[in-house]
Amino acid sequence: MKRRDFLKSVVRGWPRRRAGARAGDLVRRPRPQARSETLLIVSEGGPNNLDIHGVGTNVPGYEVSWNCYDRLISHEMKSGPGGVPYYDRDKFKGELADDMNIGDMSVTFKLKKNAKFHDGAPVTAKDVKWSLDRAVTVGGFPTFQMSAGSLTKAEQFVVVDDNTVRVDFAKKDRLTIPDLAVIVPCIVNSELVKKNASEKDPWGLEYTKQQTAGSGAYKLTKWTAGTEVIMERNDEWVGGPCRRSSA
Repeated sequence: MKRRDFLKSVVRGWPRRRAGARAGDLVRRPRPQARSETLLIVSEGGPNNLDIHGVGTNVPGYEVSWNCYDRLISHEMKSGPGGVPYYDRDKFKGELADDMNIGDMSVTFKLKKNAKFHDGAPVTAKDVKWSLDRAVTVGGFPTFQMSAGSLTKAEQFVVVDDNTVRVDFAKKDRLTIPDLAVIVPCIVNSELVKKNASEKDPWGLEYTKQQTAGSGAYKLTKWTAGTEVIMERNDEWVGGPCRRSSA
């Protein structure tokens, strides 16, 4: 199941608030059927940061990152009771990765050659390395999460060529591959963010706090803190299956 379809399944049946309605004064509407229609989600609070690598990013901020950024891999989906979709923790599929080759002490990813960021720039292995370097370096929750899979040093992420990146294992750890499938190791448009970074903010966290720089299923078109987040479908999204092989 693709991310946008999973999102629809999660919010299916959520009530919509009428214009000018008070909190708690809700009315149900038919869910949208056509791509051109809008899906409105009413919640108690919005994101305080659009970057999951940011300091103190809240859960609504994670949701924006999850929809606007890709990872190398994600989990396959499976159906639970009543047909409700769940992640299959033991199976993986590619998002930006077209191929995943697991060796004894490393995993190598071939990127989808047609993958592009929202601004049209191609996704390269340099972007992947920079993003993973960022995740293990910024500190706080992102670095803690990466360390759960023994991903702790920038030296573990190696650019093989423009379309290939290798992740070296610090040790044999069954959580390393799953740790690459969570949202924290999302892939960021490194050239765009570096243009908006500074000596005091080398990872461009202030820039990505207020705008996204991803390649995900949705593009952020507007964010008014405390009021609304507007995203639109990314028709150029290339998320899809990953062919798993072993060395």
